Amino acid sequence: MSTPPPAIRTRLMRLQWLALLLVGGVCGLVSFGLTWRTVNDLRDHTLEQVAQSVVRHGLEVEGDDNAPDVPDKGQFTSQIWTDDGQLHYTSADDGPPRQQPGWHILNWHNQEWHVYTLLQDGLTIQVSQPGQSRNQTFWRIAPALALALVLVTAGLYLLLHWAATAALQPLHALRRQLETAHPAALPPRLAQHPWPAELTPLVTTLDDVFARLADARQSQQHLVARAAHEFRTPLAALKIHAQLLGRTAATAGDPHPDKHHRAHLLQAVDRMTRLVNQLLKLAEFDAHTELPPPEWLDVRAWLAPSLAFWQTLAQAQQVLLCTQIPDAATLEGHGPALHAMLDNLVHNAVRHSPAGGVVWLRLETASGGATWTLEDHGPGMTAPQRAQVGQAFMTPPGVHSEGSGLGLAIATRVASLHGGDIELLDTPGGGLTVVVRLPQHPCI
Repeated sequence: MSTPPPAIRTRLMRLQWLALLLVGGVCGLVSFGLTWRTVNDLRDHTLEQVAQSVVRHGLEVEGDDNAPDVPDKGQFTSQIWTDDGQLHYTSADDGPPRQQPGWHILNWHNQEWHVYTLLQDGLTIQVSQPGQSRNQTFWRIAPALALALVLVTAGLYLLLHWAATAALQPLHALRRQLETAHPAALPPRLAQHPWPAELTPLVTTLDDVFARLADARQSQQHLVARAAHEFRTPLAALKIHAQLLGRTAATAGDPHPDKHHRAHLLQAVDRMTRLVNQLLKLAEFDAHTELPPPEWLDVRAWLAPSLAFWQTLAQAQQVLLCTQIPDAATLEGHGPALHAMLDNLVHNAVRHSPAGGVVWLRLETASGGATWTLEDHGPGMTAPQRAQVGQAFMTPPGVHSEGSGLGLAIATRVASLHGGDIELLDTPGGGLTVVVRLPQHPCI
């Protein structure tokens, strides 16, 4: 089992902590570097000030009765040479040798020295300091500096943690709103509330998904209700005629007393079988967002078995089925799906046509695609009824038919999967004309 990814806040805090460490490390290095440079600059400035002080105030030399007879325990070594090169004064027994005027860093007795030499009034005044003294001064300051950096970093982390928590509050609010929604009722339109710009596309998408779910639920409820109604009629017929079979078996003078009931039983079974097949086919197409790769079909060879069956069906309904299909017509698409579409459209046209009526099935092909036209002279459909095309179990009110309304729903879905569309028109003289347009390169 794969480990679930960490929460967004956890990932955000990890990234922020890493950024803080990087920034804190850089700031620490820069701070320590600046502090070290400042300490050196201050010490160098002190060396210069000591030398200038000697020039301004003078210095009691050895042998003076007022001179203190104690060694200089300061951090600096002061030396004075006369113009003839004689050492006139030194505050330490062993100081660095005389240097040229200016700043110098030299190695004396295996130790680094910082030296400032000043030439004034024939005297060479030199003040020097060992590097070890500067290092000790810096490391006395370093712990306080490191502690300040740690405290500042910790404070920034706490502020970032608070900011991340506050910034993610809209996500928590969205989650709570979705969690409190009742399963049987979709949540209200989320876009009605003010959301941050980053969440607005997500909320809009969720609203669209919920709207589609509501439509799907409504369609499902409608499908279940109408399916129950459609199944109730043939089931009741099955029950009634099955009961009457036994009662009429001994009717005198009738050589085939159960023939009538058997015919009704077979009719009811056929209707239920077709209804179940259509429901399964509709469920199959609804479950697909795309079809397998298309293939090129030789229309006449492909439809030859179906055309023979449709002719037999039309003859049984006393309807004339006429076809107009070019001899060399080819069609690009998914064969089984297109066959299901045409089969349902032809069944509907034949079933709704009156006895003696004519049904036309035409195909027109062009570089832009193919167009199927199915024309009948049945009761037709009104504009409100056409607006409901694609809904299962939608049949014209007041029209007695064994159809379930699934045929147009299946045809609409197949055309949509092929990137096409269906248009319903009035047939001149009365009836319905179904026009199916399929692109040459369907989006499947």
